[in-house]
Amino acid sequence: MNYIDNALRVPFALASAVRRARVFHAHGLVARGHAELGSHWWPVQGRIPVSVRLSRGIGLPGAVPDVLGLSVRLHLAAGPWDLLLASTDPFTRFLPVPALGWSTARYSSLNAFRTPDDDSRTWVLATPEAGQPRTASLSALSDADPPHFTLSLAHSRSDTTPAGRLSLETPLSADDDEQPDFDPVLNHPEGLEMWPQWVADARRAAYSGSRSGRQSVEA
Repeated sequence: MNYIDNALRVPFALASAVRRARVFHAHGLVARGHAELGSHWWPVQGRIPVSVRLSRGIGLPGAVPDVLGLSVRLHLAAGPWDLLLASTDPFTRFLPVPALGWSTARYSSLNAFRTPDDDSRTWVLATPEAGQPRTASLSALSDADPPHFTLSLAHSRSDTTPAGRLSLETPLSADDDEQPDFDPVLNHPEGLEMWPQWVADARRAAYSGSRSGRQSVEA
């Protein structure tokens, strides 16, 4: 483990141990559903079962605007693929910004994806469909019907293409201790990597530190 790993892993471990929860997106709601993947960019196409977590990033109280998170686990035959999306600035697609409500959040994967033999970069985007709460509170979200999202892919700031739909089928419920940790660095299809690499390395160290901090409290 190098110096940069320690510089991130240790603070995240301490912070999660003190907080007894994730450092960011500590509180959320989970549900199950499916994704309809319609673009050939996806490793597989068609109907894929998913587990989803919607969360507030900083954990500000009530309906105060916050960076909203949309974590998606695609249950692929070859293994899970975790996509972590956050409410972002629609012009840059990689800068997290607070959203006023679940209905107005525009989500992005923050990191792009690429293959080793292809220089093109692709971001995964999600846009909420009608019916989601106008505020950013978790209580309002838990009282609403299971949400749906339109999926798209971005190859630049202006170039987006339709890519499918994400539908939740079970009511949103509070987190439980058995809810798996979403990790886009460890759980991804073979041959697809996150870009830029240094950000992926930083996220790997942060996630590892956060997990170890929570486990030290439980031990």
